[in-house]
Amino acid sequence: MGASEHREEEEMLYLRMFGADLSADTVVRLAEWKAEIGRLLRPLVQPTLETPAAILGVATDMLSRRPRGPESVVNVRATTVDGEVFTDGESLLALRVVKVPHSEFRPRQARPLTETSSEAQYGLDISWIGPCWDSPSLSTVLSAVERVLGVVPSPFFYPSKRFGELKEEGRESPAPPSPDELRASELLCDRDIRTLALAIKASGGLLVRDVPKQLPPEARERHDVLTESLKSAHLVDSEIVVVCSKTQAQVTRAPSRELLSDLSLKGLKCACGRSLIDERIEEALAITELGRSLLDKARWLTLLVVRELETVGVSRDAVLIEQTVGGDEIDCLANISGELALFELKDKEFNLGNAYSFGAKIGIIRPEHPVIVTTEHVGNDAKEHFVRARSSGASRGEPEEPGEIEYIEGVQNLRKGVEDLVSGIYRLDAIERLNKVFPLAALDGRSVIDALKHMQGRKVRVAEGAA
Repeated sequence: MGASEHREEEEMLYLRMFGADLSADTVVRLAEWKAEIGRLLRPLVQPTLETPAAILGVATDMLSRRPRGPESVVNVRATTVDGEVFTDGESLLALRVVKVPHSEFRPRQARPLTETSSEAQYGLDISWIGPCWDSPSLSTVLSAVERVLGVVPSPFFYPSKRFGELKEEGRESPAPPSPDELRASELLCDRDIRTLALAIKASGGLLVRDVPKQLPPEARERHDVLTESLKSAHLVDSEIVVVCSKTQAQVTRAPSRELLSDLSLKGLKCACGRSLIDERIEEALAITELGRSLLDKARWLTLLVVRELETVGVSRDAVLIEQTVGGDEIDCLANISGELALFELKDKEFNLGNAYSFGAKIGIIRPEHPVIVTTEHVGNDAKEHFVRARSSGASRGEPEEPGEIEYIEGVQNLRKGVEDLVSGIYRLDAIERLNKVFPLAALDGRSVIDALKHMQGRKVRVAEGAA
């Protein structure tokens, strides 16, 4: 099955965050900006307050509740002064203005991307929540910010403290793969092709007539198609092999029959004394440098995992692969919206022995999301071991208990597994960010009492000191 046995099947949910510093002069144009967006998207907060405002005969702004307590920031207090949530029918746009420059206001310790302007007094926080990464509505909103408010919002991402520490040690994110590497990696998702490629690599040169023997019975009739696929992806090359008729040993190889004929004419002979051209000539398959580099340590699988992470919004700079930490080899680490994911990749069944090794890595890295990606499946004994280990750790009261292990079993489930993992993290962040705006839609006792003063035909005495 897909990513986790405990997560419900959900559609992918993306979260994109942007921020900008605003001056006091800019803030006065917020109403104009929201009105322009409101002509394209439907607001949720304003209509919620319109009915009670109409009954009380006051403007909706008078009833809007502003949080008054301190928020999670660094050395500052951020007060929400304005906000709205819009929708285009499939996505949500959460806007929030805080009385602190965005480059100082750091939700969940988010790192600023720009220096604070001396005129900046407010921060604009934009959250886009929806089923796709790119959206025409989002582009329209960002353009409106630049046109009406005169600022360009910058994207920002939650940092991971542990991931940041590893990067500060001089570890570098992986370079993008070449088109040939990516194409070949996609081809290796086919189990039969991968089986044949591994057999050719292990043999050091596999005779074409022996290819069917390396495949499972149900795939042997396809050996010609599989071979051509490997050649077209530059994973293997053809070569000519000379087999001594006396000893049946392979005595030499050449890239073509023409070259072999030329060498034979020049007097090159087999060890038995016969002319090379008179010996048995067969075609063989040899692994290429590309094939070797992708098959070693299942690098092809690593490239696909990184690609899937990029597809769901995790930047390449937020990924580390093939690292050694505390003496252990780490396949892949990723900072996913401030939460550290540790990926263990296996081009085989994940067994109990692998479970002991991965458990040690979890203890060193302490990820929020340990993930096992295997081309086969995770053995029940390995899963039971993780359950016992987790129960044992909880009973000992170990601090910072790592997250529950996610299983992605089978390459066919890789995309859905990564989507489920990342979408689950985005979803919780999206809820948190929406919950910072929706209090504006809630009636507040102080605001309602104040509104009573403005009701036509009424006179209300508010006792001194009343809340």
